[in-house]
Amino acid sequence: MDENNNILALQLVELDRESNKVVPFTQEFRVHGFDIYWDSLDPTELTFMFVNHQRTGDGISIFRHKIGTKYLQHVKTVKSPLLYAPNDVVAMSRSTFYATNDMRSTSRIMRQIEIFFGMAWGHIVYYGHEGMFTTAAAGISYPNGIARSADGNTIYVAASSEPSVNMFRPASDGTLALVGKTVFKDFVPDNVSVDTATGQVLVSGFLNTFEMFRYNHEVLSGTSARPAAAVRRLRPLAYPRMGFAVENVLSHDGTLLPATTMATLQTKRGVQRILLGSVMADHIAICRAGSRI
Repeated sequence: MDENNNILALQLVELDRESNKVVPFTQEFRVHGFDIYWDSLDPTELTFMFVNHQRTGDGISIFRHKIGTKYLQHVKTVKSPLLYAPNDVVAMSRSTFYATNDMRSTSRIMRQIEIFFGMAWGHIVYYGHEGMFTTAAAGISYPNGIARSADGNTIYVAASSEPSVNMFRPASDGTLALVGKTVFKDFVPDNVSVDTATGQVLVSGFLNTFEMFRYNHEVLSGTSARPAAAVRRLRPLAYPRMGFAVENVLSHDGTLLPATTMATLQTKRGVQRILLGSVMADHIAICRAGSRI
C-alpha cells in the first residue's frame, strides 16, 4: 500500500524450465512472517522472503519483484531440519537471511507446555551465501518477530515468553552475539519493525495474553474476546547493554484491530502514520497524527 492508500495485488509466478516461460506459482503458499529487501545497487528490484508452512515441510520461499510490474517471480524455496518451527524471517541480502524458530517442540501438548512455562528452547537460524543453514543463536524464550537495523549491524528479536526484545550483533560467520535487551512488564511483544530513518524500533504486542489465546482459539467459530494491544517505541541508549528507552505510542482495547500483531511506520506527505496488522484479520488499521508521531 502506497501513501495514497492504493493497494497493488501481486501475482505469484515461477519459471517453467521446460518451456522457459513464466507460469503461475505451483507450490503451496501458506504464509507466516515475511520480509522485503531492497538493494541500492539495483533499486529497480525488491526481494521478498516468506515463511512458508507447506505440508511437505516448512521453508523460506524467496521471490524477486521488478518495481512497476504486478508479479513476484519465485527464485527458490529452501528447507532444512534446522528450520522446523519458523515464525519470522529477516533478509540480510538477496539470498541470505535469519529466521526465528519459536519453539523446539512439535506436538501440540508440548508446545502448550513450552509456552506456558516460558521455556528458553527457541533459536535463530542463519542461511548463508554458501546455501547452508546454521544455528545463529539459541536459548531464547519463544523468538517471534525479527528485524534488522538499516546498516545490518544489529538484529532485533522479540522473545515473547520472556517477555523482551533482544539486540544481537551478527558475526561474519552468521552467528549472533547478544549485546542488550529490554524486558517488559505487562506487555508481550510479538513483532518488531525498524524505522530506518531514526533507528527507532516499533514493537507490537499484547496486554492480556490469555484473552489473546482465547481469541485465536475461538475466532473461526465466533468469539467475544477482544485482546487489548499496544505499540511500544524503543530508542537505543548510548551503549547497547543499557537497552532502550521505552515509550508507549499506542494502546487499544482490542476493538481497533483484534489480536494486533504488527506495527510499522509509513510517511505520508511528510507526516508519519502507523499501520497495524493482525495475523487473524483480513484488513489493516491506519493510525494518523497531525504531526510526526
